[in-house]
Amino acid sequence: MVDRIASPNELTRRRFAVTAAAAGLGAIAASQLATLNALAQSTESVADIINIAATAEALAVTLTGAVIAGAKGYDGGRGLSPMLVRWVKGIQAEEQAHYQYLTKAGAKALTLTFTVPQNLVPITTDSKALLNFVVAAETIFIGAYIAAAAEFAALGQPALAQVAFQICGVECEHRDLARYGAGAVPPNNLGFEQAPFRTVGEAAAKVKSLGLLGTPNAAATLRYADFASTVDFAGVTGLAP
Repeated sequence: MVDRIASPNELTRRRFAVTAAAAGLGAIAASQLATLNALAQSTESVADIINIAATAEALAVTLTGAVIAGAKGYDGGRGLSPMLVRWVKGIQAEEQAHYQYLTKAGAKALTLTFTVPQNLVPITTDSKALLNFVVAAETIFIGAYIAAAAEFAALGQPALAQVAFQICGVECEHRDLARYGAGAVPPNNLGFEQAPFRTVGEAAAKVKSLGLLGTPNAAATLRYADFASTVDFAGVTGLAP
């Protein structure tokens, strides 16, 4: 990460987890954007979700960008492996696609500037800490997307619920890649995904305390604009549902 980012097991994205939930919405096809935009205008909770989602996606693009930029400094100078860097670039491209679709739907990120708390600094220098962090974060995002799908279904929006699950599938891939990189056997260890949250708000509460959205004494300050223009989409397809 550019200045440096933070520690594993902690990133545990109703406000910021929604970020992940709506992030899944982010990849909404053109034919669905009007529906989502109309909902955002008439239903405050939906507008809140997509705004938080856009914030979360921007955060993901920023953090992965920082990892890529600082890849050579990991593990005492040995650096991240070329394969791992390629994986991170793929993750960043997918999160950027989500962000772009969300903003096309009218979402506005609450902030595009993020901070890295002192307690998360290890993920900026240690690959094991980084991978564990990704596993923990993706586990939360997956649960948030599942909750979002249920909420959209309750709102009578099956198409949006479908998109949430399409994004959820991508987040599952991210988690399994991180588990594989960390040496977990098997990396694909679940017969059924867990659904720990009834709402994305419940998931958001687990992210809010991390300090990524603003913390005193930050170890680093990162800006989405510093990474968005260099996202590498090579090899990544299915950028819309």
